[in-house]
Amino acid sequence: MAVNTSSTLPLARVLDGARTAAPHRHTLTLPAPAAARPEAYATAALAALVHRYTGETELLVGRQRQPDAYESVAIRVAADTTAAGLVEAAAAAAADGSQAPSGRPAHAAVVLAGTPAGPAPAALTLTVDPAGDTVELHLDSAEFDDQAALQYARHLERVLTALAAAPEGTVRDIALLTEEETHRTLVEWNDTAGPVPEPFFHERVAEHARRTPDALAVILPGARLTYRELDEQANQLAHRLTARGVRPGDRIGVCFPRSAESLIAQLACFKLACAAILLDSDFPADRIRYMIEDASAAAVLTLAAHESKVEGLAPVLALDTDDWRTEPVTEVSEPVGADDLIHICYTSGSTGAPKAVMVRFGAARNLIHSMSELCGMSSASQGTWLAAPGYGMIEVECFPVLAVGGTVHIPDVSVVASEYRLQEWFLREGITTTLLMKPMAERLWRLEWPEDTPLENIRVCGERIQSWPPAGLPFRLINLYGSAEATVVASCDISELGERLGEEGRARRLPPIGRPTTNVTIYVLDEDLRPLPPGLVGELCIAGVSLSAGYLGRPEATAEKWITNPIDPARHPIMYRTGDLARYWPDGSIEIVGRTDNQVKVRGNRVHLGEIEVVLTTLPGVQQAAVLARQDGQGDVQLTAYIEPDAGATPSVRDIRRGLGRRLPSFMVPAAYVVGGLPTSTNGKIDRAALPEPPRSRPDVDTAYQAPAGPLEESLHALWTKVLELDGVGVLDNFFDLGGDSLRAARLTELVREEHGVELELVDLFDEPTVEKMAALVGRTTAAA
Repeated sequence: MAVNTSSTLPLARVLDGARTAAPHRHTLTLPAPAAARPEAYATAALAALVHRYTGETELLVGRQRQPDAYESVAIRVAADTTAAGLVEAAAAAAADGSQAPSGRPAHAAVVLAGTPAGPAPAALTLTVDPAGDTVELHLDSAEFDDQAALQYARHLERVLTALAAAPEGTVRDIALLTEEETHRTLVEWNDTAGPVPEPFFHERVAEHARRTPDALAVILPGARLTYRELDEQANQLAHRLTARGVRPGDRIGVCFPRSAESLIAQLACFKLACAAILLDSDFPADRIRYMIEDASAAAVLTLAAHESKVEGLAPVLALDTDDWRTEPVTEVSEPVGADDLIHICYTSGSTGAPKAVMVRFGAARNLIHSMSELCGMSSASQGTWLAAPGYGMIEVECFPVLAVGGTVHIPDVSVVASEYRLQEWFLREGITTTLLMKPMAERLWRLEWPEDTPLENIRVCGERIQSWPPAGLPFRLINLYGSAEATVVASCDISELGERLGEEGRARRLPPIGRPTTNVTIYVLDEDLRPLPPGLVGELCIAGVSLSAGYLGRPEATAEKWITNPIDPARHPIMYRTGDLARYWPDGSIEIVGRTDNQVKVRGNRVHLGEIEVVLTTLPGVQQAAVLARQDGQGDVQLTAYIEPDAGATPSVRDIRRGLGRRLPSFMVPAAYVVGGLPTSTNGKIDRAALPEPPRSRPDVDTAYQAPAGPLEESLHALWTKVLELDGVGVLDNFFDLGGDSLRAARLTELVREEHGVELELVDLFDEPTVEKMAALVGRTTAAA
């Protein structure tokens, strides 16, 4: 069987065209039972190995018994197939034709010795000598490197041995890893133990306040805060909370935008040995209230502008109107242990309600230290706070900078959504280290940067990185991986790795998440929680001091994810199952390849699509719903809602969008909607693979369609169409009702600047979100200029 096609086997480079390179050759000794029936055992061993490597069950094995006479046999192999059954199936398999059907290449092939060389039947070929007790494994050297070929040879030898030694054993029972490989995977690649300074985060801030009281801790528009001011105000607020009845172990709601007040509020909580419930003032009131009630908040700290969102469930203290600054500045420092809670972070939940993750002081301490160490931070570091305040990313972005006595810069909100303004702000403020969500990081690294930029590194998080950064950047790009449940647990300098791999090496792989961080162990395990060799996809599982304490008030969900560690229970008794699918590369770095469930990242936020679906089905007129995440033309994740309406009561898209907006954060509200019957599979479930692409047509909005009038409106209309990827946009339509968001808004303002020379502020688009009003604004600005 002569088939020229791309290999689908792990550790192979995808190639097109004929295979011409000389193959890798490895001679393997056959056990006695296999030597008596070499062809049957060779076919069965190849089928078992390919199944274990790929998970495929319907395999096609090429066979060559005579010169230039190739045939293919179909073999079914599953995890519970016995060794004896597989060998007999291989011996009895009849050829399904002298040539494989077009487009259906052999997964592997068996060739009888003495047959003249011809086109390789497959990238993985086993040559059998019927007269001897050996076989020779051939792997295409253009697709597999030396290390990969050696791994295949070792594992095939173990499969042959197992098939002969344990005929009643199953394919699942075959142990692929050698003792040496097992030790390297579980021990050497997890040799991460390292010392961490004893003081917790708030204690380190207090140390800086004593040693360098006048050093700047926080800089934001129109204000600066020294370490002495930061620590003293946190003490004052802690005194006021104590007077209000707050006690160690309580949980305190913290509802602010990015601000100095938020940092002061959290430090006050930590000084009292209380957990800060991270709330985002931009969240809908219903969601904030749910979190306050669910977490049993003893009090809520906020600003007067947001009191209406938080009042009624717990005592509220507005930091900009209360007289808490009359309290003494004397030090407050309740005893704190590593297992006490520092943060309550809410994540998207499959039941329709967000889940509260209980982050431990010890996990946060380890994370903060590892981030400071990873980025080489010092008291001279100039960091940022750009991440949304309602999530634990503050432990990754701000806290490491403050822990070493550096300065945190908080920009104006208009800076955060534009890569051009962000770059200008970085350079003007002398930012040395920052944290960015993947979409913004990719936009920033494509810009031109001066060689003498003060920026030293960008930590990238939020989503899987799918492209390599350009060579020659004057700063490092560090890919981070983690979750609220386990904090950040892996990192990789993808700029350095990309340059080291070269163009050919980058073409063979996507940027990995790298290696585990300090005091963290990471494993890639199969469904039976056994370690997997490089190249094989399994679930990513985490142990070590980074783990949180589980989900607040959800013992069943906690027990499902936080399990007894089967790998190293003596050192780390608990292991967290992430639900992420991953694989090792031969060098020990880890690549994320997907999810075991339907969680996705949207604008850096983890979203459980099931939560949106549950909320959708509670809205009037919605019978059932599905939500999918797709990439738009800019590579950003866009959510599409598919809605099957109740009989005779089709809801309007605008009503659905309003209903979602009252209960979900903006990043969880789908941008596109498809209303109609949902396709189902044979088992009656929604067939998500059959759901259509969202239409490019204008969605159902409140305004009547009005076409653009005049050159300026027509020009802006074209830009809106490009950014929104919609046809039929009306000049009276609201940008955000059409699926626009802050990232698209920033993109639109940049296009307006490039085409019309007018510098629009993001707030202009929020205030004037129609083509007609934007045209009037651009016209006035141009006339004034």
